[in-house]
Amino acid sequence: MFQFGKILVQSLIAAFGTYSIAANAVSNNLAQMQIIPGMAMSLAMVTVIGQCVGADDYKQAKYYVKKLMKITYISMAAIIVVLVLITPEILNFYALSSRTKELAYQCIFLHAFVAAVVWPLSFTFPNVLRAANDAKFTMIISALSMLIFRLCFSYILGQYMSFGLIGVWIAMFIDWVVRCIFFIWRYYNGKWMNRKLV
Repeated sequence: MFQFGKILVQSLIAAFGTYSIAANAVSNNLAQMQIIPGMAMSLAMVTVIGQCVGADDYKQAKYYVKKLMKITYISMAAIIVVLVLITPEILNFYALSSRTKELAYQCIFLHAFVAAVVWPLSFTFPNVLRAANDAKFTMIISALSMLIFRLCFSYILGQYMSFGLIGVWIAMFIDWVVRCIFFIWRYYNGKWMNRKLV
């Protein structure tokens, strides 16, 4: 379902023209670099919180959630600042037209700002729930949010409101915000603490 949604979004981007396709490809490459610390901490989150849950020590689990999320935010902020500063130089390595380069920079700059605030809560944080055997909830929310918010708003903002590629990226950010709202709610209502396997 998630991959189907991505295909539909990519087909929409293709309709915007070759400069949008190129800008999106370059932006995605650099955006992935911005979230490397977050992806690394996602793996650590599953391992550490999983051990705490297995030991039935939820007080320690909550302690490590705060600690690991703090590390995630600090490390992501540091790498994002550096990458934003050198992005113009990195873009010079690509054979891009001025229009494509400008569009790519806009996408990367927007991603940097939103990723620094929202990405850890949307992608690193839900691994707390997965580690506690609440993976079904995260899967359902991620799939529905992608299809309802990212896909729908991509067409609304990108096509009907003529924001083009920027509209598609804004739709992605809306998807992130919706996810993190549900994940935070799930964490604080405590239901994830009742789903241990053994």
